[in-house]
Amino acid sequence: MTKSARARIRLGRIELEIMKAVWNRDKATVRQVKEALSRGRKPAYSTVLTMMRKLEAKGYLKHDVDGRTYVYEPTISRRQVRQRMVGDLLDRLFEGSPQLLMTSLVEQKRVSTREMRQIRKLFAEGKEKDGGQLHE
Repeated sequence: MTKSARARIRLGRIELEIMKAVWNRDKATVRQVKEALSRGRKPAYSTVLTMMRKLEAKGYLKHDVDGRTYVYEPTISRRQVRQRMVGDLLDRLFEGSPQLLMTSLVEQKRVSTREMRQIRKLFAEGKEKDGGQLHE
C-alpha cells in the first residue's frame, strides 16, 4: 500500500461489509463473502467479485490461488481501519476536535453510562502512562 493510501482509508458501506466478512474468516473466497453478506441482502456474485477486486486494487485485500479459486485475505487490520477512518471523520467533520465528536455522541444518546465509565477509565489509564498528562 502506498503512503497516501495508508494515511487515508475510505471504505463505502458495502466495502466495509466485505472487509468485515474477510476479517471474520481471516481468509475468504468470493462465494464465502457473498454468503456472509446474504444474511442481510442478496448481492450478486459478480457484484461481490467486482468489489473485492476493487478492494484489492486499493491495497486492502490480496489473494492467493487455490486450484481455480481466489482466496482473499486482508492486508490491513480492523484496528487500523477503525483508527484511520475515525481520524479522517474527526478531521473532516469535527474540525479535529475529539470534544465535538464526544459531544455529538452524548447528545445523540449513543454513549451509555457504562460506556462513559469505561471511557473515563481509559483516559485515567492513559494519563497514568503519560506521566500524569494527557496529550493536548
